[in-house]
Amino acid sequence: MNTICRRHSVLTFFLLATMTGSHAGGWVDERGVALPDRENMRSAGSFLVQLRLTSDEAALRKSWEEAGGNPTLDVSESIPVGRPISTVLTMTGCKPNPAGQCDVMAEFSIIAPDGERTRLGAGYLWKAAPLTPRFMLGSASLTLVFKEKDKGKAFRMIATVEDRVASKVLELSTPLKVE
Repeated sequence: MNTICRRHSVLTFFLLATMTGSHAGGWVDERGVALPDRENMRSAGSFLVQLRLTSDEAALRKSWEEAGGNPTLDVSESIPVGRPISTVLTMTGCKPNPAGQCDVMAEFSIIAPDGERTRLGAGYLWKAAPLTPRFMLGSASLTLVFKEKDKGKAFRMIATVEDRVASKVLELSTPLKVE
């Protein structure tokens, strides 16, 4: 496995196609019905974060920037050997500091098939004024490329997200199969 960390400064937004956030706290669907947290979709009050994997991060970010509504996102839970896969995070509800800026960090890890957890890097997810109640595509991301020796193996991508102003920490995960 080769690791490439990339950070982007994109101040754009996206309302999730099937889910929206709630200021009252927690996830709700498009009809306002409460949804439970999932491994890739966590909440702490009004702070909501979702973890996604994409095989084309540049296209995802472009689609996000240009969206007048809800773009179709190329998300995946598997990747062929030698192709990049990126871990991206969307969020809403970060707490601004007295200057009006959120301070949200993300740390990325991977759990190998043998259960070993490896830290892969960290970066600012959002260090700007919040776009709440809109979802924001985080600036930090992680891109991996797997080798032939990883073919057929199942990994788990982990993102630990901290709203440093609100002192809230969420851990999200999603499976990743190398084909």
